[in-house]
Amino acid sequence: MEVMIVTDHDKKSLSLLSSLFAYPAHPWIDIKELRRTLNEVCYTAIRDQVHSFLDYAEERSLEELAELYVITFDFSENSNLDLTSLLCPDDRKRGVVLANLKDIYHRAQLDMDSNELPDYLPLILEFLSVAGAKESKEAVSIVEPAMEKLWEQLKKNNSPYARILEACLWYTAA
Repeated sequence: MEVMIVTDHDKKSLSLLSSLFAYPAHPWIDIKELRRTLNEVCYTAIRDQVHSFLDYAEERSLEELAELYVITFDFSENSNLDLTSLLCPDDRKRGVVLANLKDIYHRAQLDMDSNELPDYLPLILEFLSVAGAKESKEAVSIVEPAMEKLWEQLKKNNSPYARILEACLWYTAA
């Protein structure tokens, strides 16, 4: 598997995508600023997917977006942002996978200071936005199957978040 994260634009895009998976509370994101930043992203497919999500978000209140977020990610076992929970129902096996991710972060000498588990999708995207190629490849090899499973579930549920995850997968696909 070849990780496609190579340019500063790619890294900036991954950080931007990570922010869209944050819980929508005040202050959330500045959609106008985000749209300007998107225009710097060189890949049209990603830009189109994110603009589509932003169009959706602009038509809703922050409360509506927060409700969608909770229904989508907090109350569903099949669309959890803690990616390994989608693939490892066995807590012991999941613990090993989480430890492997944490080790990758440590070996990359990146302080991923977070209250979240190392498989939390926004944290992974932030890691990929700053990590080297070797560490990115290792992390992606662990989480990409779960990202694909999450994407399939989001598409099945007609979730607007499927658009963002599709953009993320574009970076991690071979």
